[in-house]
Amino acid sequence: MQKLGTLFLLITLFFTSKATETYLVSYDLIRAHTKGELKALWKSHKIPKIMLPVHHGVDIYEIIYNAKWIDGSFRKASGIVYVPKMRAGKTMPTVMYGHGTELYKGRKITDNDAQQGICVGFATDGYLALYPDYFGLGKGEGNHLYQHSESEANAYIYMLYAVEELKAKINIKTNGQLFLTGYSQGGHSSFAAQKYIEALNDPRFKVTASSPMSGAYDMTGEQEKYMFQEYPRPFYLPYLLVSYQEAYHVLNVDNIYKIFKSPFDTLLPKYYTNNYDKSLDDLDKIMPKIPKDVVLDSLVQVYKTSPDFLFTKKLKENCLTDWKPQAPVQLCYCKGDREVNYKNSEVAYNNMKALGVNHIKLNNLSDHLDHNTCALFAVLATKYFFDRYKKHGDNPKMRDVPRFKKALASIVKKKEEAKYMHFHNDTNYVDARK
Repeated sequence: MQKLGTLFLLITLFFTSKATETYLVSYDLIRAHTKGELKALWKSHKIPKIMLPVHHGVDIYEIIYNAKWIDGSFRKASGIVYVPKMRAGKTMPTVMYGHGTELYKGRKITDNDAQQGICVGFATDGYLALYPDYFGLGKGEGNHLYQHSESEANAYIYMLYAVEELKAKINIKTNGQLFLTGYSQGGHSSFAAQKYIEALNDPRFKVTASSPMSGAYDMTGEQEKYMFQEYPRPFYLPYLLVSYQEAYHVLNVDNIYKIFKSPFDTLLPKYYTNNYDKSLDDLDKIMPKIPKDVVLDSLVQVYKTSPDFLFTKKLKENCLTDWKPQAPVQLCYCKGDREVNYKNSEVAYNNMKALGVNHIKLNNLSDHLDHNTCALFAVLATKYFFDRYKKHGDNPKMRDVPRFKKALASIVKKKEEAKYMHFHNDTNYVDARK
């Protein structure tokens, strides 16, 4: 009888511990913006209030949370939470924004960061906006795995778990809507998050809609082509190799930097490990113009000729072009993008349509603007796309962009295209790289 009592106690303790499992490690209120402060901020950054109105003040929290690493263990990750100041009991949708490629770990919370500003823009219009740093960036532990779907998705998923706990602590309520977006690497990470969240089938986190922007979804197809020609961001290839070696041990070497030609074998480590002061621009200055020229010729030949090369197989596993999203998807891009080939979006769209996906659309914002200049218009298109679901539910007859705002955005875009084409034509671009 005593043994049965002991067994019952152990079972009770087991299930109690599971029920009280926590992911939120810490949270700190970093900044509390009033509506007036945000209006002044909008004015200083020349953000038209008619395009992105200020409706609420915003509290900005930094959180640390436990997230599952690729080996099943847990590591600390970090993120930023933007909470609109709304009346008590008012519910709000959640939007998660994945930031673009970063090398350095020393992320600060600032009003001068454009990507953080996107989250402020969503929050002031009544969205709970979440900004995951990903593994190994911000205040997270370990190294970042670049363009690695599982670790990107887990950063989103476990941040959602942690924010569930934060909501109870600071008394905010959400309405069950979940929107996913991000730019550049954030396009890839937000699309990966949708894939993994939908596979979880957790009733708490049902994706309402996603809008990945200018992401490299087709890494062994359209994006691969850039590795063999002059390219404005040649860091992409070594970042992938270093990351995939840690994730999968794709090469039989004890030191991944041995696969790079001299002097890159000794120059690159400080950029990819514990980097707190070096930027992507710093790295690009030392890189060859053609990305494949950083790697030993023998390895390039293996990549070109061996279909069983593990690196190639793992790249294909992390492509996001051959799966079936359940929630509606908008793929934003610009055809003038030289960093992330716009055909990444077209390949994903065409493959998914062939798989029977109906709620997916392409949104080419410009035939001329490049990766950076496209971002503003992609973000606005994403905001309007999400607003349709936020305000009206899944109503395909609703316009994503109100007619007046669409006309105003078109005027602004034409001015930006004219400036860009004047200062960044192909001749000037090539000269700038010499």
